[in-house]
Amino acid sequence: MGQVIAINQRRFFTLEEAQELLPVVRRVTRLAVERAKFLSTQLSVVQNPEKKQALEEDVYLVFKEWHEKVKKLGADAKGMWLVDFDTGRGYYCWKYPEKEVCHYHGYEEGFRGRVKIH
Repeated sequence: MGQVIAINQRRFFTLEEAQELLPVVRRVTRLAVERAKFLSTQLSVVQNPEKKQALEEDVYLVFKEWHEKVKKLGADAKGMWLVDFDTGRGYYCWKYPEKEVCHYHGYEEGFRGRVKIH
């Protein structure tokens, strides 16, 4: 039987726990990225201002729904397709389409301050 994932709970992650949750985060993110790309492609060819605005709103909703799904898993969605897993001292950091969680940054450093985990 599969592992039960608690939802809507703020939590602290070990590196192992972040790696275990990553397949779910990757799948949710991949689906959102694909949907956003599809909508963006349509957006690039639409001339009608009303249709263009509707597509822009749809792209925003894809990002918002992705953000909410990541949050329900206990992680933090930051930026476009960037997920942080709170350690209690900083964050394990993952960005789509990376294969695994392999970066870390402190609370103050943010994405630009992330370093490779050895």
